[in-house]
Amino acid sequence: MRTLINNVTVVTGKHREVHQGGWVLIEDDVIASVGGTGETAPAAEERVDGAGGTLTPGLFNMHDHIARKKLRISDLSTTYRAQSDILMRQPVEFLTLHAAANVLAQLRSGVTHIRDFGLPGTTGIQTSRAVREGVVPGSSVISGGDPICITGGHAGHWGAEEADGPVEVVRAVRRQLAKGAAVMKFMGSGGLGTYPEEDPGIPELTTEELRAGIAEAHKFNKRTATHAYSTEAILNAVRAGSDTIEHGAFCTPQVITAMLEHGTSLVPTLSSVIAIGFQHRLVGNEHMYQRIMDDIVAPHMESVRLAWEAGVPVAAGTDTSGEVVEELELIGEATGADVLDLLPAATSTAADMAGVGERYGSIEPGKHADLLLADGNLLTEGLEVLRRPVTVWRHGVAHAGLRLPYGVRLSMLREGLGSR
Repeated sequence: MRTLINNVTVVTGKHREVHQGGWVLIEDDVIASVGGTGETAPAAEERVDGAGGTLTPGLFNMHDHIARKKLRISDLSTTYRAQSDILMRQPVEFLTLHAAANVLAQLRSGVTHIRDFGLPGTTGIQTSRAVREGVVPGSSVISGGDPICITGGHAGHWGAEEADGPVEVVRAVRRQLAKGAAVMKFMGSGGLGTYPEEDPGIPELTTEELRAGIAEAHKFNKRTATHAYSTEAILNAVRAGSDTIEHGAFCTPQVITAMLEHGTSLVPTLSSVIAIGFQHRLVGNEHMYQRIMDDIVAPHMESVRLAWEAGVPVAAGTDTSGEVVEELELIGEATGADVLDLLPAATSTAADMAGVGERYGSIEPGKHADLLLADGNLLTEGLEVLRRPVTVWRHGVAHAGLRLPYGVRLSMLREGLGSR
């Protein structure tokens, strides 16, 4: 089956390459050819008129928890932490159905790949399998199972696997791999979801524990990610060999130099971090909102700027409360980058970071046909165009686009939520 998508601006997601008046030919589930103005479009059994819209690669969400993601904070009367605690007490059967609904919603929004970090992990792993085997429609899921933390450490009460000492950490990695984990995540510091009771600045897993777990995952050709907020925790993870740092709120020039030396990438999840602050503002806790904005968000934005300007690969991830387009917008706000430089953070750069760049992440012949057709011109209208999905293809199969609702921050800023 040959499908021709024409009358579009093709933004390939790589090297600022754009085809004006463009077209893309799909053969079964693979991109066969790409062209633009002055090039004759080939014949095809099916023709899709893009109506002057923008065609990009399918987007990557490099940090999520599909079994506990609310897509948006929906309860306006309480905090993020309280809502998460309630959700994680639900039966695993409910959480599995929740995950299935979430991966379909994200697919229809334009996200064709999700890197999932569990909580609880078997739901993510089994949802990944269900999508892969065609049981449910949704984004492709690279699931890490349950992350590994110290006893009483970050997210232990939400399902992370507790382990102390290098030997126990190695055993925990093996258990997660045996369950089918495709990537391994480690909790290198405290977190923000339970702030201020839990201090995100405190390192948790030691360098020795991280090094043992990361080496074991790498032995089985699995990539690794480490949740780390504080400078010390980030350095511990970088020196231990983690492939990515998740969050990385307190980077310094020393940290950035170490990341460059070790080839470490950054997934900042700004959209989720800032959402936690805005949820406090929504429920009237202005003090906590300001504290998070001043103590966490401000240095976090500066960390992203430092990483971006130094050439550390940066990719879009949403965590539980964020959204990919908002993540790109916030990275742009932190760095001043334009849309063509930002898009790879959710396409080619992210695909390479996930280890699937040979098959996904850009529009070029030979790659799988994971594509997003959006209404409008990305080059002139900006990232907001990506919130207007018309059609999303995953492996050449078309799905009707459907935008996600705004998160709590944009709902408050753009729609006046909380002012009534």
